Amino acid sequence: MPFIQTRDGQSLFVRDIGPVSGTDQPPIVLLHGFGMQSAHWLPFVYPLARKQRFIIPDLRGFGRSHQTRHNRDCVISNYADDLADIVAHFKLGKIKLAGISMGAFVALHYQSVYGDAHVCHYLHIDQSPKCLNDETWHWGLFGQAQQVRLDNAKSLIEDLQLFIDQQVSYEDLPKHLRKRLWENLGDFFSSAMSKPWHKQLAQSICREERLIKHLMPVQNWPSYIHCLKAYLDQNYDMRDILPNLQTRLSMIVGMKSEMYPCGGQLRIADQHPNCRIIPFTRSGHTPLIDQPLLFLKELRSFAQS
Repeated sequence: MPFIQTRDGQSLFVRDIGPVSGTDQPPIVLLHGFGMQSAHWLPFVYPLARKQRFIIPDLRGFGRSHQTRHNRDCVISNYADDLADIVAHFKLGKIKLAGISMGAFVALHYQSVYGDAHVCHYLHIDQSPKCLNDETWHWGLFGQAQQVRLDNAKSLIEDLQLFIDQQVSYEDLPKHLRKRLWENLGDFFSSAMSKPWHKQLAQSICREERLIKHLMPVQNWPSYIHCLKAYLDQNYDMRDILPNLQTRLSMIVGMKSEMYPCGGQLRIADQHPNCRIIPFTRSGHTPLIDQPLLFLKELRSFAQS
């Protein structure tokens, strides 16, 4: 069955693609980012699936796990526990692990909590080791534009919190708040893109409520706010984890990333003794979109490593 049961008794959708046996390569677990889902990996997985097994979950709140609710304020800890449940469910031994954006945070936290002895190679895709800027870090989410962008997000969260507490359905939200929600997410998604027409397309889609609801379902709309709030409240900082990782690390960096400036990402190599940097010179935060052929090449190399 494509759904597995988590430790809190909920259902999580997980794709299991490729040969279960008959290959000398360990399965690859792929973790998507905020606003993504497991299906976004499929164009890159299918060309490799004849010889390589892939385990690809929809994280809580997204894709076909959209109605699986979070049970912790810290979504990264929640997702790391879910990953441990996935590993246990499929009885996985050695694995290769890859995560993009939020999924990369999950992968790092999982290895910190559950150990990395069974992870033989980790692929980190366009994610800063620290989310919020301070006097020691200037390359967090949105770079120098962080404060203005996060102030807008905080205002939106505050205005929606009452409706979340009262478990108001999406259809019963005031229209102006629904509009602000999609405007905020539209700005977020456009920041992930590097090409002007991609940015315009992301914002245009988010302005069309009937369309965006098909891409990001709204039955459990508070899950999106829950993730945004966690990023503001939890001050995610993985810098202390990196020096303790024993596994091989490959790192894809979108050199044009507005979401996480490349200067911060490149500092990961200073903290890990066995790090291979893979610069995507024409990519922003979404190398799967900006340079798909190069991404497929690197995923194939990762699978064969």
